[in-house]
Amino acid sequence: MSEARHVFLRKYYGSGQDFDRLFCSVSSNRCSSGYWKPSDSFSFSVTGKIMNAVSSTQSAIQSGSRWTIADAMKIHTDDPTTTMPVIDYAFPVIDSDVWQWDTWLLRDIHGKTVTFKGWYVMFALVADRSATGDTVEGWHSRNNYSYIGYYYSRTGNGADWKFGGRVIKEGANSRSWEWSGCAVMRENSGSTVDLFYTSVNDTPSESVPSYTTGRILADANGVWFEGFDVCTDMFQADGVNYANIVEDQYWDFRDPHIFRNPDDNQIYALFEGNVPGMRGDFTIGSDEMGLVPPATTVPAGAQYGAAAIGIARLKSDSTKGDFSQWEMLPALVTALGVNDQTERPHVVFQDGLTYLFTISHHSTFTGNSTGPDGVYGFVSRNGIFGPYAPLNGSGLVLGNPSSAPYETYSHFVDPAGYVQSFIDTLPQPGSADPQNPETYRIGGTLAPTVKILLDGERTFLTEVHAYGQVYAQGVWPTSSAWDKRS
Repeated sequence: MSEARHVFLRKYYGSGQDFDRLFCSVSSNRCSSGYWKPSDSFSFSVTGKIMNAVSSTQSAIQSGSRWTIADAMKIHTDDPTTTMPVIDYAFPVIDSDVWQWDTWLLRDIHGKTVTFKGWYVMFALVADRSATGDTVEGWHSRNNYSYIGYYYSRTGNGADWKFGGRVIKEGANSRSWEWSGCAVMRENSGSTVDLFYTSVNDTPSESVPSYTTGRILADANGVWFEGFDVCTDMFQADGVNYANIVEDQYWDFRDPHIFRNPDDNQIYALFEGNVPGMRGDFTIGSDEMGLVPPATTVPAGAQYGAAAIGIARLKSDSTKGDFSQWEMLPALVTALGVNDQTERPHVVFQDGLTYLFTISHHSTFTGNSTGPDGVYGFVSRNGIFGPYAPLNGSGLVLGNPSSAPYETYSHFVDPAGYVQSFIDTLPQPGSADPQNPETYRIGGTLAPTVKILLDGERTFLTEVHAYGQVYAQGVWPTSSAWDKRS
């Protein structure tokens, strides 16, 4: 295993407890099982240009909103209004041939889920179980086999999803793996789909938001795709607005979410990033602490939390399918001192408010901050650029119950408030130690869909639906005639 590979292991080995139990010895080119926490530091020997480290002084923090230590103090696990229901240990599996995790639906540029010729279409990160092994170890190595697959359904009720296979042509992605993104119907087209995703490389270590374009087709028997055979980079971490690998060996830069902003009618991309600056050298001051109780001090290890929800503005012509030129903008929300990972950011516009959602792990909180695996969120009364306030006072929108702390992850909130997620690991009912992997049933399939009510700066869990159930807010305008298979 190369040195460059190790910079990914902290972020991508898995999720939940196993994510905490991996640490790497880079100098010996070996990974060992053990306990790791975000405040731990390692000595890396990295070759090439990474040796030319930039100054260790703290970079200027971006001008966006902050998720503060005081906000995180308000997080309460097991509040019934912000907690996922406990999943039945005998949950159904959509497809036993593949692992399925991060999932998104076919939608328009405004964020609305759409059907195509009567079909619901779902995209997901998948890995063939035959390649990974249908085991606990296989599940936790899935990111090393990841590609974007798709499913289609006539009803959307979760019971009739059919796996359609790979979306991007094999070999079109020039890097090792395909990670999360979104799939958007091209405006004013009948069948063009722009697929945005993260192109991830093993050696050298790279994580690059990218895109590819193809066509969706359908008949009475199902859905298929053509094209998706040319992949193009969108943008990369610049070390100025967002940390790059020179500054932070554990840097995050992925999960593009594309949308048209209703305020200025321009196209933007949200993505996961990190605050620019050398890892662990940040000063946590009063702005990052927030309104904490008297005598509260900065907890040890807080400086290792540097998550950022990033944004970029499209400069090239989307009508021609060109998504290659972007202007990097300061982060919308930073979590300096609180958390080191804000994955899959996405946005919902409702009642004049802008709701910004992201997912995070219990294991990526830093210092004394803590929270469950789940979806977190922020709300702005002034459009996409904020300022933002944490939803429910803390940021927590939906977390896993303490009795099943890793049962679901990668929650995605659609414009109607329906939330899809996947099942990660579920402990046996009544387990005295729900964090013990020996009690787990591995998921790799979709969790029950739930619905939340967005009420100003508050959210409430209001409905629970079937496993993998989805809802559409529109029908894509196209010919109703069936397409012909070649």
